[in-house]
Amino acid sequence: MNVKLKHRNNRGQFIPVRDKNKRKIAGLSNRNGKFYGMLWVDIGNNERKTARRFPLLTPEGAPCANLTEAKAAYDLLRVARQDNALPLSGRKPSFSAWADDYLTLTHTLSKKIGTLQNEKQALERWKAHLGTLSVDKVSTPMISGYKEKRLKGGCFGKKKFKPASHRTVRLDFIMLRNVLNAAREAGHIRKLPEFPKVKVLAPARRSLITPEEFERLLDACTAQGEASKESVTKNGEQLGDFFRLLAFSGCREQEGIRISWGHIDFDNKRVFIGAPEDFKAAAITVGTGGTSKNHGSRIVDFNPQLERLLLEMKSRKQKNSSWLFPSPQRGEKDIHAKTFRESLKLARTHAGLPEVGFHDLRHLFCSFCVMAGIDFMTIASWLGHKDGGILIGKVYGHLLDEHRKKMAAKLTIGITAILPVCEQPVTSVNAPVG
Repeated sequence: MNVKLKHRNNRGQFIPVRDKNKRKIAGLSNRNGKFYGMLWVDIGNNERKTARRFPLLTPEGAPCANLTEAKAAYDLLRVARQDNALPLSGRKPSFSAWADDYLTLTHTLSKKIGTLQNEKQALERWKAHLGTLSVDKVSTPMISGYKEKRLKGGCFGKKKFKPASHRTVRLDFIMLRNVLNAAREAGHIRKLPEFPKVKVLAPARRSLITPEEFERLLDACTAQGEASKESVTKNGEQLGDFFRLLAFSGCREQEGIRISWGHIDFDNKRVFIGAPEDFKAAAITVGTGGTSKNHGSRIVDFNPQLERLLLEMKSRKQKNSSWLFPSPQRGEKDIHAKTFRESLKLARTHAGLPEVGFHDLRHLFCSFCVMAGIDFMTIASWLGHKDGGILIGKVYGHLLDEHRKKMAAKLTIGITAILPVCEQPVTSVNAPVG
């Protein structure tokens, strides 16, 4: 009976670790089969110190299984103390609990609805993968395990997912990094784990929509179906306007839907893309905030086609709406259309262009800007790129080369004509040039 009581009292105690000669190893102890290391650490700014025990873990985050691993982990702890990188004290929330808290943070809730929804879906997978693990115990091997399961396809919780692309995995990593960064700011972790690299493959080369195909797409908006005399789409005129707006301005689908008449400055011939709903165009504006993809707004200057389109739309605009594309189901509310996706499918099927999407019209705009000889920085400002035109040069540079060759073939300098190379007389090396 006394033996049992003694064993029970020792279960939660820290027992000094001894070497093979039964000598105590300074700083090392064992409790319930797990190794701990004791260090003197600073507490506050009054130069006081206290002794703290730290669980000794392998580089993979698992408890040390033997004395050799424990000694190595203890040495790393002492190095971390010198670098002020020791694990933070106190009980940390589980990853699942902190992920739920993250979604309630003011910064998180300020994101766009679509972005927030994508984060929620990704975090559900991360919660299923990491479970009740403490948020400060998330390690690189665990993140790598998620990567492999996501690429191959597998179950996260009760839901089975198909193999994901490398780009999708990178987006999932961004969601996890957001949560861990918030945990670091809250004092739950000191630094983020290393994230494994994910190779993002270059998008497959595809052909741009041609002007002829674009005309077919526009014709399909108001065309009648073969089986009946009804139009292919119910909102054909509005859809055609939307197609032309994207092609003549280079704006994205959701950016175009959210343009109001207050965003257009006819006097200075420009349109504000991504501006807030209550914004009114003026000759002088300040600030950069907005609702576009990068949380900013930009100016697209009128080109002749864009100006003609907007003037035409203005001549038949609905008086009870402030939007270029008012919702047909808005009732008494003044709201913009939500999407033209279903109408796009009908129009492109009728036009025989099943792969065309709204973003192809942005590419069409950009390609003709390049072939017109407009500098990349100006094109980038119209498109909302922040790289000064680097991406445009990578994607569309070959178009500029072809355009230069065609323009060079038309070039004639205002002096005596020079014979073609094949007709020029052969002269000796030392002959004077006449």
